Amino acid sequence: MSPKENFKRFLPESVYIDFDHQEELLELLYQNSWIPASDKIVSVEKPGEGNMNFVLRVKTNSTSIVIKQSRPWVEKYPQIPAPENRIAVEATFYQEISNDNFFHRYCPAIIGFDKKNYVLALEDLGEATDCTFVYKKNSTLEDKDLESLVGFISHLHNSSIGYRKTFPENAELKILNHTHIFKYPFQEDNGFTLDAIQPGLQAASIPYKKNSILKENIVPLGDVYLQTHQTLIHGDFYPGSWLRGKTGIKIIDPEFSHFGRAEFDLGVMMAHLKMAQVESRALTNVLELYGRPQGFDNQLFCGFCGVEIMRRIIGLAQLPFDLNLKEKSALLELARQLIITKKETPLFK
Repeated sequence: MSPKENFKRFLPESVYIDFDHQEELLELLYQNSWIPASDKIVSVEKPGEGNMNFVLRVKTNSTSIVIKQSRPWVEKYPQIPAPENRIAVEATFYQEISNDNFFHRYCPAIIGFDKKNYVLALEDLGEATDCTFVYKKNSTLEDKDLESLVGFISHLHNSSIGYRKTFPENAELKILNHTHIFKYPFQEDNGFTLDAIQPGLQAASIPYKKNSILKENIVPLGDVYLQTHQTLIHGDFYPGSWLRGKTGIKIIDPEFSHFGRAEFDLGVMMAHLKMAQVESRALTNVLELYGRPQGFDNQLFCGFCGVEIMRRIIGLAQLPFDLNLKEKSALLELARQLIITKKETPLFK
C-alpha cells in the first residue's frame, strides 16, 4: 500500500485539505485568523504544478492567499514517502528572511503557519508562471531575469540571516533527496524504465551506471551534501522554483533549505541552464555575477552541477525537456566530465 493510500485509510487528527471540502478549509482559515471572520470563500484553484506539497489558492471576499500542506508522501509521486514536517522548514526559511528587505522583492510574505496540520499560509504573488518554459527550444530567460536569480542566491549565500544551530537540520528530507540525486539514478536495476521516457535512453544510461570511477567520485559529493555547513541555501534552486510575473522574478518552495554548501545551489542552477540550452554568454555572465562566499570550492560546484544534470536525465525526477536522445547523451557525457575533471570547461562547449 502506498503512503497516500495508507494515509487516506488511517486519517490522522490533523485536517486534510483539498478542493472538495471547502467547509473544513474555511474553518481552518478562521481558526488561524488568516482571513476575517466575515469572509467567505469565493473560489479555490490550483496556482501551479506542485512537486512536494499540496498547494491551492483561496480567494475570499477580501483577499487571496496561497495555502500549502505537506503530507507523508511526495505530492507528484505519491508512491514515495516523505517527511511530513518539511513544511516547517519552509516556514522557518520565510521567517528567517523576513527581516531582510532585500528578499521582500523576491519571496512571498508568510501569513501564518499551522504546525499541527502542517499547513502554511503565504502571500499570493498573483498571476505568474514557473520558469520551466525555459526547457523548450527557442525559449530563454532574459538577462534581467538571470541577474535577479543570481542576485538572489548571491545575497542569500553571503547574508548573515538565520542561525545554524536553531535552523532545522532538515535531515529526513536531505536523506530522501540524497537518495534520488546521488544514488538511485546510478543503480543499474532501480526499477525505473527510462525507455518509457524516451526510447533508447535506458541504453544510453548504462555506461554511466557501470562506470565505477564516476560513481566513486559521486559518493563524496553526496557525503558533503548530507553534512551541515555554514551557509543557508535554498536547496532546490531550479526553474520550477522560479516564478516570472508582472513584477519580475520570484522565488518559492524552499522546503529543501538547510545550512549547507553554496556550491550546491549554484551547481543546480547552472545544470538547469545548461539543460535548457541557455547560450554560453549567459552562463558566463551568471558565473561572473555570482558573489562567491568565503571558502567557495569550484571543484565541488562542478561536481554538484554534473550530478544534477545526470539525475534529471536518468533519474526519477524528470522534467519537460525538449531534447532528443543525441542531445541528452551529449549532456550525460558533459556531466561525466564535470564530475571527473572538476573543471568548468565542459559547461561552455
